[in-house]
Amino acid sequence: KHAETVCDENPWTEVRYWVCFCSNNQYKIDEELGATWQESSFYLTLQSGHCRGTCMVLDDEALPLMRSWCIFELLHTVKLQASDQAF
Repeated sequence: KHAETVCDENPWTEVRYWVCFCSNNQYKIDEELGATWQESSFYLTLQSGHCRGTCMVLDDEALPLMRSWCIFELLHTVKLQASDQAF
């Protein structure tokens, strides 16, 4: 549903999302994260204008919400939602 509401002239099947556990090479995490948070793959992807949302997979205990990096991603998702109606 979300993809259908945020697509512009492109088909909804071309809407891109950030899914963290599928996006970072866990064996090269230092390279993936960069030297600063502004160089992280997550931040760069969200700022690119191509990504239209994020996806967080939660377990019964919502353990991702106990990880600082996941909270960082959530914060930037909320900030983008507030400033960009297409997100």
